[in-house]
Amino acid sequence: MKIILLTFVWLLSLTTQVSGKKQSLLIARSATKPSYGSGVAAGKSSFTSIDNLADTSPLMLRGGACSDSNPVLFLKIFLSAALETALMLGVIVFSYKSADKVPAIPDVFGLPLLVWGSLLLVIFSSSFFGSLIDGGLSAATKQVLDPNAIPGDPNWYASLIKPSWNPPGWVFPIMWLIVSKPTQLLAVSRLLKTVEKGGALPTGILATYCAHLSLGDAWNKVFFGLQCTGRGVAVITTFYAVLLASAYLFFNVDETAGYFLLPTCGWVTVATALNWNIYLNN
Repeated sequence: MKIILLTFVWLLSLTTQVSGKKQSLLIARSATKPSYGSGVAAGKSSFTSIDNLADTSPLMLRGGACSDSNPVLFLKIFLSAALETALMLGVIVFSYKSADKVPAIPDVFGLPLLVWGSLLLVIFSSSFFGSLIDGGLSAATKQVLDPNAIPGDPNWYASLIKPSWNPPGWVFPIMWLIVSKPTQLLAVSRLLKTVEKGGALPTGILATYCAHLSLGDAWNKVFFGLQCTGRGVAVITTFYAVLLASAYLFFNVDETAGYFLLPTCGWVTVATALNWNIYLNN
């Protein structure tokens, strides 16, 4: 947790510096910057006010919660992610210890059925735990179920300047539900199979893994839900760093488990680069 907190502080400083440079660039381009909208006076005025807001407020591009100062918003994100991490870790540990105490629970592919159930819940429905913490349906859930349905302004993401390699919307559910999540399940299950009967669980490694899930949910909320591209950069970069740390820790225990996290690392590399590109070009 100390590493995650220090990473947040470092990224807060980094994104503020980048934002200052971006602000100067935006001001220099303001005279030639094209206006949005269809030319209707009311619509043009509305979009102009958003552009002015972006030009004058560092890291405050769009979204209601973006009115929070950077430390306030990041504190909310960190506390929510920490609680979500603790909740998911608790579910995995509880299921594992409960299965040890109830021999009647059958083993399936080397792990108790109860443990498989907890892993499926945590890995495929991590945003459910975030919903319990936040008190509502998270933007992450909506993104997995319908990647083209963006909370808030429905035209916001479509209006952003994106690179030519921006993945189409249909790729997201395929990568998450068919490639990334199943390989994560294989990775965590292999990690748990290394624990000897009655041995201690690698709670530190599991906590790091759960933290990456929590930060992924947080990024969806900040970027898609609150439509904050600048603060999304800070969150997804932290998310990416914790994911890489998870893969490294898994690899040290079981090489195959570490390899199973590589598809997720590759996909999040694309997502991180895309968020940075969008932030720097909008």
